Amino acid sequence: MITDKSEKKIITARSKLMKGNIGMASMLLSLDLVEASDRCDTMATDGKRIYWNRSFVDNLTEEEIQGVLIHEACHVIWEHPLRRGNRHPKIWNIATDYVINAWLHFDLRFVLPQGGLIDRQYRGMSANEVYRILTGDEDKLQEAIDQINEMNSQLNPNEGEEEESDDGQSKGDGDSEDDDSDQSGDSNGDGGSEEGEAEGNGTGKYSYDDIPNPIGEVWDAQDKDGKPLNESELTELTTQIQRSVMMGDRLEKAMSHDGTSALGTRVDDMKKTEVCWKDELSDFLKSSVADDNSWARLNRRFAWQGINLPSKARLPQGGEIAIAIDTSASVDQNELDCFASEIQSMAEDCGIEKVRVCYCDTTVRKNSKGEWWDIYELDQGEELVLEIRGGGGTEFDPPFNLFNDYSDDVDDVQAFIYFTDGFGYVSEKVEPNVPVIWCCTEESSYSRDLAFGETVYVDVNNLR
Repeated sequence: MITDKSEKKIITARSKLMKGNIGMASMLLSLDLVEASDRCDTMATDGKRIYWNRSFVDNLTEEEIQGVLIHEACHVIWEHPLRRGNRHPKIWNIATDYVINAWLHFDLRFVLPQGGLIDRQYRGMSANEVYRILTGDEDKLQEAIDQINEMNSQLNPNEGEEEESDDGQSKGDGDSEDDDSDQSGDSNGDGGSEEGEAEGNGTGKYSYDDIPNPIGEVWDAQDKDGKPLNESELTELTTQIQRSVMMGDRLEKAMSHDGTSALGTRVDDMKKTEVCWKDELSDFLKSSVADDNSWARLNRRFAWQGINLPSKARLPQGGEIAIAIDTSASVDQNELDCFASEIQSMAEDCGIEKVRVCYCDTTVRKNSKGEWWDIYELDQGEELVLEIRGGGGTEFDPPFNLFNDYSDDVDDVQAFIYFTDGFGYVSEKVEPNVPVIWCCTEESSYSRDLAFGETVYVDVNNLR
C-alpha cells in the first residue's frame, strides 16, 4: 500500500494518462519510480527508471505531472539515454528537451510546467540538429539558459536572495548545480567531461558544465547502482525499449476510434531504419568491385592459412577502399567498433583486400606514426580497428583533399566511405574519381543536401 503522498500523486497522474494516451502511458509502466531528491532537482530518466524530486512534485498540479511524466517517457521512446555518444550531457539534455516539448506542446497539446524549454523554431527537428545549433550559436544557447533560469526562479522564488555572484546569478543556485553535477556524474559517465574538453567546454561566456538543468533530465543508461551499462546490457535495453514502443503503438491503435497512435511517428522512424543500411552499403561495395571468381589468381586472404580458394576477378585498379571517420562528437567508441566489424565483413564478402582509414574533425588527424592513413591488409588476416581521434568542429573537405592531392598510392582504391552524423557541408570541387557513400547516423537537411555521393542512414543503436 502506498502511503507516501508525493508518490501517490505521481502514480495517480500516471494512471489517469492511460485513459487518453494509452500508447505513451504504457511506456511509463515499465519504468520504476525512484524518489531521488538528493540527485535530481525535478525528474530524470536513465531509460529504465524515472527519478523524481519530492518538492518538485509537491508544487505541480496533476496535469503538469502528467506532462513531465510523458516528457520523460519520450526520452525513453527516442532512446535519448543511449544516444548521447560523446556529446556534452547538458547541451544534449537541452536539445532533447526542445525536441520533445515542441512535439508535446504544438502537436499533442500537452500541458507542460510553466517555464519549460519550448520554442516553435525547433518543431520537427531531431535532437542532433538542435544540438548542432546550440553548440554553434551563442545567442541560441543563451536563449535556452535564460529560459531555464526563468523556470528555476519560478520553481524556487526564494533561493539565492541573500547573496549573488558578480554575474547576477545566485551562489545558492551555483552550489546546487555543482552538487547535481557531482552526484549525477555516474549517470552521465566519464564521456561528459571528455566531450566538454573536446568541444572547448563552452562558448566563451561560460562553461557548459555550469549550465543549469532544465525540467525533466535525461541521464545516460545505467544500472541500479548508477554504473554505466556494458555493451550487452545496452543492446538488451535497446531491444526492450523498441519492443515496448511497438506494443504501445499497437495498443493505442486498437483502443483509438480512428486507428491512429501518437507513437506512430516513432514507429515509422524505427521501420525506416529496418530498410537495412547494411544491405545498401554492401550493395554499394559489390557494385564498385568485380564480382566474378577466378582460379587464375588464388585468394590471398585464405592462402596464408594454407587454403586455396578462387579470388575475385579484379578490375585494373585492384581491391581497396578508403574510409573517412568524422570524429566531431558524432559517434562513440562502441559504435565505431561495431561499424568496423560490419565494414570488415562486407569488405571480405566483396573480395576487398585492403582498407585505408583517415580521421577528421576540422582537419585530418595523423596517427602515432605521423601518417595520414591507417592501412589494414585484410588479405593478410589483419583486423580493421577504428578509433576516436581528434574532436571539435566539422569539415568534410579535408579527407577528399588528402585523397585527391596528397596521397600518391590510392590508384587501387575503388570506393570511398565517409562515416559521419552528416552535419556539415562538402564542396563539389573535392569529389574524387571513385564512388562515394556517406554513412550518416542522422537524417537532416545537411545530409540530404550533400554535393555528391550516395547516402545511407545508419541506426547507431542497432550497431551494438
